[in-house]
Amino acid sequence: MTVWLMAALLLIGVTVGRADDKDETIINVEVNSADHELQEGYFALGEQGTVLAKPGSDLYNFLSRQRGQKVKIVLTRGEVRELSRLRR
Repeated sequence: MTVWLMAALLLIGVTVGRADDKDETIINVEVNSADHELQEGYFALGEQGTVLAKPGSDLYNFLSRQRGQKVKIVLTRGEVRELSRLRR
């Protein structure tokens, strides 16, 4: 499972890297998740990627409602730049 997740994240990284050329990328994918994956927050986005969403979050709730449906995902560079801060 971990190897599969790493491969999916690598594919997403390549897609995001290509998005830098156009400043955005759009993918149309079907959201899938087995029942045991849903409980942990794992969602397959077509054959191109996997997303881990925190159960109870807005993203988790959205993806849960979209299981078995096709969605359009638009990835763009964020307009607001922030310095990352470590929380202690």
